[in-house]
Amino acid sequence: MDKITVGWLYPNLLNLHGERGSVQALTEIGKAMDICVEIRRIEDFDDPIPFEELDMLILLPGEISTFPYLIPALETEKLRAYLEDGGYLLALGTTGLMFGNSILREDGTVIKGLGYLDMTAKERRFVWGDDLHFKIDDMNLELVGSQIQMADVNVKTPLGSTIYGMGNNNSGAEGARWKNLIYTNCLGPLLVKNPWFAEHILNSILQQKGLPVRPVCSFPIAEASYQSTVAFINKKPKQ
Repeated sequence: MDKITVGWLYPNLLNLHGERGSVQALTEIGKAMDICVEIRRIEDFDDPIPFEELDMLILLPGEISTFPYLIPALETEKLRAYLEDGGYLLALGTTGLMFGNSILREDGTVIKGLGYLDMTAKERRFVWGDDLHFKIDDMNLELVGSQIQMADVNVKTPLGSTIYGMGNNNSGAEGARWKNLIYTNCLGPLLVKNPWFAEHILNSILQQKGLPVRPVCSFPIAEASYQSTVAFINKKPKQ
């Protein structure tokens, strides 16, 4: 059985909105695709990240107040080399803001980001939440979930475009991407509600490793949930 190794970064600090389900979903979707998805937890800032052994990194949502501690831990040449070489990194919710240029906090202070994504963020005074439905054209995918918006984001290279919901800043753009670094506001948990997104990423990793790509799987429960959610969203007033 082919194997994909995922590094789960700082799970005890980045743990908001039930997105641990997305990590569990990776292993289950891997089983459906006949792939062994091994999850390696990197617990502490002092723990070395074995980039050479990892096919993907995942970071779950966290509080902006933790970023001054997280950013120095991630500000390494090894991470840059990993991303430059096509390594996958999925950053969910607010945590993705660390990979932009800067975050203006509500108190006026500025957190300098890692600078991989050409984007800036401004912390919101009030948290905003609603459904989110968006499409990623070059992947031929539509994703659905919820959004807990702690900051408004301006992005030059978005991941996708919104069908319903605020996305980055209610301008029609959602998330951001650079190479295989992907940031999205979509939660739910993301990969539980959208297993086809995980399937796409895992197949892309297989292709990059020179391994056979798996045929498209059927996820009937998730597909029914998606259709039900979209039907509900379509009855809501337009924003």
